[in-house]
Amino acid sequence: MNENRANDGLLTQVETGREPALELLAATIDREFQRRDPQHPTPYEYAATHLGVDVNDLVVLTEDVAPPVGHSVGRWLFEAQARHGAEHVGAHPSLPAATENVQGAEGDVRAFRSAMVVLPAGALAATPVVLRVASTRFDFEIELIARAEDAAGMPATFGDFLRARRAADSPYRLGAYRVGTDNRGMVLTRWAPPAASRDSLKLDDTVWQTVDRSVHRVLELADDLKARGLGTSTGLLLVGPPGTGKTQLGTVVANELIGTTTVLVPGTYVTEHYLTELFDLAADLSPCLILMDDLDLIAGERGQTNPHRLREFLNVMDGGLADRSGVVVIASTNDHRKVDKAARRSSRFDTVIKMEPPNPEGRLAILERYLAWCDTALDLRVVAKATDGATGADLKELVRATVLHTADHVTTEALVAQAADGRWQKSAPAAGQYL
Repeated sequence: MNENRANDGLLTQVETGREPALELLAATIDREFQRRDPQHPTPYEYAATHLGVDVNDLVVLTEDVAPPVGHSVGRWLFEAQARHGAEHVGAHPSLPAATENVQGAEGDVRAFRSAMVVLPAGALAATPVVLRVASTRFDFEIELIARAEDAAGMPATFGDFLRARRAADSPYRLGAYRVGTDNRGMVLTRWAPPAASRDSLKLDDTVWQTVDRSVHRVLELADDLKARGLGTSTGLLLVGPPGTGKTQLGTVVANELIGTTTVLVPGTYVTEHYLTELFDLAADLSPCLILMDDLDLIAGERGQTNPHRLREFLNVMDGGLADRSGVVVIASTNDHRKVDKAARRSSRFDTVIKMEPPNPEGRLAILERYLAWCDTALDLRVVAKATDGATGADLKELVRATVLHTADHVTTEALVAQAADGRWQKSAPAAGQYL
């Protein structure tokens, strides 16, 4: 932390992790103190009054944080105010405090979006302090205001407080979320993954053995691996054509981990523009699973994708991911040849699973699942034989198209006839072309 004085010792600002904007701070203080309207006190006048000191004898610690951290601070502050019956006003004391709903892992919780709360000794620090949270246009501003005589221990107290809000005490920890953005940064929206199980996704047992080893076991043994200086994060790359179950495999794993692991499903814009912030958030909320589709959009071959995004991705997956404990990435791509070779090497994605169209027995199992409702006697082995090369998604569409075409009078013949037009069928060469 850096400590600096502005405006002849009028105010001390301590920022965590960045250089303070001293000129802006001093100008702001000058404007505030020129007013000195008792009906509209500045935040610092309000804090000084309630801490029993002159405004020149305050220390202020400030940090700009992303929305997930701001929401966590706001939730803690809302609950602390209620617990201690503490006096509170808005972030600008002439305005009332403002709250909002936060979609926490265990349900919606209330959080201050704009507030100043007078916290008694023992609530956050050993001495009385004022905690201020302000939602700005681009982020959240958090300020801890204390008496200058109590300044010695405040930086450590503030740092510990923010670390707890980022990690173990975050309302988002161990929940499942889609990750989007607004002008303040990443926004987490609670996500309920579709019901899916291993039985519903007909894959070879070796695939599930790999998932158990590379995902579940890594997360279960994260503490032991960390204590031994071994990697506690890993990447699993799913490769295969559309419809082979890549997204569904991630959904199955998410269902298996919900309640014990934070699950993040970032949108394309997040993976393209907020990749480092995404992985920082995942580390804060670890153990964490990130489900990332279309890896080639950010890690495509050089010359075929934005070089800055590729560089950032390689840095995050290389040194960055190694520093983030308990983070597992399951990423997918339709064509591994479109993914830069550097992104595919060991230590970035430790394991690659090829998701191929199912074999005859797999197609039979999928057809049986999608036609379990049908009372007509069907020879599904004949249909499975007629659908060589079809993916699970193809077979689902085959059944749907047959139901529509036959007005729900599905027969073996109708299924085979529909299969003849399937998009997976190899087309015959045009006249004059060689095989």
